[in-house]
Amino acid sequence: MTRIHLRWILGSVIAVYACALALGLLLRRPYDGAPSNYYAAYKDLMPLVIAIPAAYLAFAFQRRNSYLQALRTVWEHMVGGIAAALTYTETELPSREQQLQVLGRLSIVIEEVRGVFKNVPVAGAPDGWYPFEPVKQIYQEIRDLGFGEKATADARAASRDRIYRMWKANRVHLLAEFDRDEPTHHHAQYAREGPTHGAAATLADPPVGR
Repeated sequence: MTRIHLRWILGSVIAVYACALALGLLLRRPYDGAPSNYYAAYKDLMPLVIAIPAAYLAFAFQRRNSYLQALRTVWEHMVGGIAAALTYTETELPSREQQLQVLGRLSIVIEEVRGVFKNVPVAGAPDGWYPFEPVKQIYQEIRDLGFGEKATADARAASRDRIYRMWKANRVHLLAEFDRDEPTHHHAQYAREGPTHGAAATLADPPVGR
């Protein structure tokens, strides 16, 4: 269950409780007289009015937790598959067996994504579009790169650059599905230096004056 879906359910439950409160106040009028029979019956039903939305909300939070656990598993396997693909492009004269191992890991990730996310609905495409297309493109990149003497140094370098750019674009959107917070205690050396140091600086090149 995505964050948006959970928020929609939470808002719906709050709306149900607000309506239940308003209905109870309406049935209780006039306040200076004895409560009506309708109010008495409604009061007897209040445990159900409270329990049913609460149970559904608990079910929604349980589904959200299961979704996040599945998402973490996909993330872990995806990172491993992409790392294997990048390592393959660093390997001189990679063998057919090494290529098959990388393709196998990427294939698993591709199908795991299908198990967590539905395809994106698109008009004219009955099955929709695969939600994280760069993963499939990286799979094809490794397949096209080949093995042995075909995987020359120049071809591997170009393939490595394309894989990294595809992974970087894919990673941003996948991480947006997680519930993440800023760390309370961090060691981001240039966090206070702004973008001037940020991307280009290294730990071996400390900020000027520090």
